[in-house]
Amino acid sequence: MEFLVKNIDLAAQIDDCIVLGLCNDNQLSTVAEQINTISQGYIQDLINKGDITLQLGDVTLLYQIPNTPIRKLLIVGCGDKKAFNLNAAKKWLEAICQQLTTKAINQVSLVYPDVIEQHTGAYQFARIITEVVDSHYYAFNHFKTQLKNQPPILTKFTVVTDKQSLQQELEQGFIEGVALAEGIVATKNLANLPPNICNADYLAEQGKALADRFSSITTTVLGEKQLADLGMNAYLAVGQGSNNESKLTIMEYKGQSNSSAKPIVLVGKGLTFDSGGISIKPAASMDEMKYDMCGAATVFGVMQTIARLKLPINVVGLMAGCENMPSASSYRPGDIIKTMSGQTIEVINTDAEGRLVLCDTLTYIARFDPEYVIDIATLTGACIVALGHHYNGLIANNDQLAELLLSAAQQSGDKTWRLPMDEAFQKQIDSTIADMVNAGGREGGTITAGCFLSRFTQAYKWAHLDIAGTAWTSGANKGATGRPVTMLVQFLLEHSKKFND
Repeated sequence: MEFLVKNIDLAAQIDDCIVLGLCNDNQLSTVAEQINTISQGYIQDLINKGDITLQLGDVTLLYQIPNTPIRKLLIVGCGDKKAFNLNAAKKWLEAICQQLTTKAINQVSLVYPDVIEQHTGAYQFARIITEVVDSHYYAFNHFKTQLKNQPPILTKFTVVTDKQSLQQELEQGFIEGVALAEGIVATKNLANLPPNICNADYLAEQGKALADRFSSITTTVLGEKQLADLGMNAYLAVGQGSNNESKLTIMEYKGQSNSSAKPIVLVGKGLTFDSGGISIKPAASMDEMKYDMCGAATVFGVMQTIARLKLPINVVGLMAGCENMPSASSYRPGDIIKTMSGQTIEVINTDAEGRLVLCDTLTYIARFDPEYVIDIATLTGACIVALGHHYNGLIANNDQLAELLLSAAQQSGDKTWRLPMDEAFQKQIDSTIADMVNAGGREGGTITAGCFLSRFTQAYKWAHLDIAGTAWTSGANKGATGRPVTMLVQFLLEHSKKFND
């Protein structure tokens, strides 16, 4: 798909569908007023008659506008001008995409709406366009042998404006937006793969392929023997019931020439299938446990994006891949495991496995002397109970890092909520016969999982993102969402600015 910015010349756009956004304040935009004048009041007359409504997302497609070369004019309501924020802009663009799909339109020229400048800005608007458009037209058809009644794909999306400064902002927004959209697609594609294809070895191969594509990335893979030599017994315990080997994939991106620049480390939980192990899950929706590697898929998408953008920072991305299966060799409730850190864990529930994989990985990454560490994991069903499918859960041992992530979440529109972490919750994971248990009960389950991880992250500034409720959707539209790639890329973009100054 091609995203373009052009100087406004509607006469040159006659082969495209022209899109106008209008608010419901009865004031036509500059371009709408021009079209209305040339057409002898045609647009205003339709608004006055109620044939065009302008609540947010209302769409009206007009053909052959009188006295103009415009063959198709799509008018889309922006609603209340004062309320047109980032989320409203996304809903507005989604309404446009839906109409383009319904009417089988594959080229569109959108007139930059005046209301955007008051709330979102041209750069952010271009970013949103690529995100919404790519999301709307995304389809995972890798395993379908027959594709019936497939709607035409949008091939060209042009934003037209007569302001030179806006053109430059839009172009920069499209450059970053396209790289980000491709990173989200990479995350979705990886997460949507079935577990008989996407296992820890497959994740490792994708990490190596990424290094082959970008000279700025170096990939290292640790197999079970190397993990054992390091004492990563908790990580290995989770995968010991599977025939698929556990592998830790380490992707190092170096975009900063200063050798003393500390990296940001991203750790992604990569349970390519989670049966629950001996504490086996109910059969209903167990197929969705292939999405238990969405944290790893997120890290992969982020690494691809920053490599495409050539950000002047250092980032280490890890995909902690393994599979949790029941067998005669599986770890059991009641087992006590010594971690890489030397701390011991009493296993209460083998379905609380993600934190076991992460705790050893979080110990391992201290060798990179990180500036910040962020782990991303579909960790707890309790997060869905607490925050639904709307917000990512955030837990952190550093207020500054938490605020930076919340700011990135707000800027990107990826809703995130910080949860507390204190001694009252820490007591829930104390064990009578080991240093800690791996499950602290139903109460505050997301927080106690974060408390567990915090015991392995005291050497650095750390944040944990629980994406169990946001990483994929269920039902008829089952599939990965690509969250929270946008938020993490925004965080890294903001971080990179201090190296550009």
